[in-house]
Amino acid sequence: MDVLRKSPGKLYLHIADILRQRLRLGHLAPGDRVKPISELAEEFGVATVTIRQAVAILEGEGRLVRQQGAGTFVTEGATGSDTFAVGLDWPELLDMVTKTDPRLIEKREGVALKAADLKGGKAAPSYVFLRRVNSLKGLDCLLADAYIASDLYAQCPERFDHETIIPVIESLPGVTIAQCHQTLTIGQADVEKASLLGLPLSAPLGDIQRILTAPDGTVLYFNDVSYRGDMVKFEISLDLTADQEKVVPVRK
Repeated sequence: MDVLRKSPGKLYLHIADILRQRLRLGHLAPGDRVKPISELAEEFGVATVTIRQAVAILEGEGRLVRQQGAGTFVTEGATGSDTFAVGLDWPELLDMVTKTDPRLIEKREGVALKAADLKGGKAAPSYVFLRRVNSLKGLDCLLADAYIASDLYAQCPERFDHETIIPVIESLPGVTIAQCHQTLTIGQADVEKASLLGLPLSAPLGDIQRILTAPDGTVLYFNDVSYRGDMVKFEISLDLTADQEKVVPVRK
């Protein structure tokens, strides 16, 4: 496949993404035998060592298992849901943010938010910055740059460092979240994000900026999250019956 060779990034990462997508789409069911390495190498037009590297990634994620003398097989649960549906209401948002396991990689205190990130809200006196990589089913799936108002962070720093942030804020006594604003854009992985998430350079990302504000307009929390593009799903249902009920037929 010439398109693979022309794509930026490492070949085996591209092929791992293609195989992962085939599993998500149900092209292979649990228990199915994957094509032999040689056949996959011929299909993709690459060396067998490249296919072995790609298959090893999916084995590490628990999607494939190698059985000596029999071949490589799809595991139970490999085709299950491992995508993020962009939350359009509070319960959906909580489901989206609580399904991953965070890993703290950087922390800075006494940080200020840029005016552009306030989106019309008021800045707290200072923020604590946390950079975290979150995993889902063992796969690093998102990079999050979070800013938490310092007075909130001081109440339970250990929980903020290691747990999902929004439920922690919700649990704090005397704290009221008045509004949540989200912005979704489609971006690309730069060198740093590609390295942290194990993606090819310029791989698609679902970038979500999320802001929680207090009743007085103070920004309690700002989060800039980059999700793997192959794991973000946007679904919306439109109820047309209400509008149809308002239509009055014209009599001639």
